Amino acid sequence: MARLGVTMFVDSVETPSMATTPSRIFNVAPAALTGTITLEQTLALVRTVLDVVVDEAPQVVPAEDHDTVRILVLTFGRDVGFAAAEVYAHAAEARGAWDARLESVAVDAMLHDSPSDAASRAGTAGWRGTGPVVTIAARTSLDAMASSHLRHTCRQITTDSLVSVRGDSVIVILGGPPTTPGARPLKDKEQNPEQAIDKAALDVAGKLDGAAVVGPVVAGIAQAGRSLRSALAGLRALPGWAEAPNPVHADELLPERLLTGDELAAEQISALVGQPLRAMGSPFEETVATYLALGGSLEATARTLFVHANTVRYRLGRVTEQVGWDATDPRDGLMLHMAVIVGRLACDTEE
Repeated sequence: MARLGVTMFVDSVETPSMATTPSRIFNVAPAALTGTITLEQTLALVRTVLDVVVDEAPQVVPAEDHDTVRILVLTFGRDVGFAAAEVYAHAAEARGAWDARLESVAVDAMLHDSPSDAASRAGTAGWRGTGPVVTIAARTSLDAMASSHLRHTCRQITTDSLVSVRGDSVIVILGGPPTTPGARPLKDKEQNPEQAIDKAALDVAGKLDGAAVVGPVVAGIAQAGRSLRSALAGLRALPGWAEAPNPVHADELLPERLLTGDELAAEQISALVGQPLRAMGSPFEETVATYLALGGSLEATARTLFVHANTVRYRLGRVTEQVGWDATDPRDGLMLHMAVIVGRLACDTEE
């Protein structure tokens, strides 16, 4: 490269009318070197060659031409420097486009392939961690600059991330503990790894310009497909809840997801709500079901169950403590009512 550069410079001085193409200097080197030799090292080589030419030129040209030669060297060196930057810019763009394709292929594998294949594809795309994973599905359009900024943001707050931009939507996979300076250590009881990655996902989703749904946290990248399917189902069902916060968890959209025919929603509402309610005993489940069926009337529920109204209040309070959903809240009541219906249908099917 150095020899070709000096030869081209001498030819350009001898024949000023001949057009020179400094980028040809880098054609003699394999393109793969851009991944081994940095731009800084390449510019250092160019600077060294220029220094040698400037030092040696006075020995081969008359004294009156020294300043002219120095100007020509600096001008040619400038062109070579820009050519080097252009070569590395093209290489970076190619690597960025290839990385983006690998990330999209990994996301597709999570949706359509086996868990082991999905984990393998994610590893090919650069996934290294083995900790908890969470997904985000958002309806927003991102240009190249916004996509790059999103990837940078994800890398700043998590150890692993994949971003797949698809027309008017974007999918984000996050894994590992947050790495921000202000984050609490994961050994802190107040912030376990699952809570930490969920908080990171909410932060990322909140910065997206559009509706975003955060899937449930799963144990590892092999199970990411389950979280991603939940997030995408939540995004499809989101119009059914006009008052939904943004971002919103996919599990908060279980009633709407059930109505859209999401089979995974039936499993999740049973596991999150139905089974814990059933585990408390039939009096509690019956009280919740009756209370909701009678429009939330304590007195009517007490008369139907032949108990005191305070007993109804006590049972509903215990359900809120144990299950996490308040039957007296309209939204929580809808969740509990759907869980009761799903449980009854499941029992009828088994019989």
